[in-house]
Amino acid sequence: MEENGIIKLPASELEIMQAIWLLHEEGEKFITASLVMKRCPALNRLKLTTVLTLITRLQTKGFIVTEKLGRSNCYTPIIDSADYRKFAYADFVEHVYRDNRLDLASALIGDENLTKEDLEAIKALVEKAEAAK
Repeated sequence: MEENGIIKLPASELEIMQAIWLLHEEGEKFITASLVMKRCPALNRLKLTTVLTLITRLQTKGFIVTEKLGRSNCYTPIIDSADYRKFAYADFVEHVYRDNRLDLASALIGDENLTKEDLEAIKALVEKAEAAK
């Protein structure tokens, strides 16, 4: 599935992209591969060459642009994280729930890990959505 130039990323590329989005949202101006690895400890299981390969794939797919600053390559996201989440949600509903949003909502609400506060927040979201219609 492709929508507005957005394609579904494999888990490894998505993990790198999420790190880049996070750093960008935190106001980092010079996002390098080493900064991504330094600030996202979960990526330490990967070698720098692997991270660089994944970053190259993200650039090829149009998720980031690369700018050479001195000896470093700096990366800037060009697809917004909210746009990707919206795309991923639609893809998930289509493929996992066969476009049945009620089944998805039932699964979410029936999650035994939800706290009372979570359920109250969901109720408030439903009331807000009802008021908007």
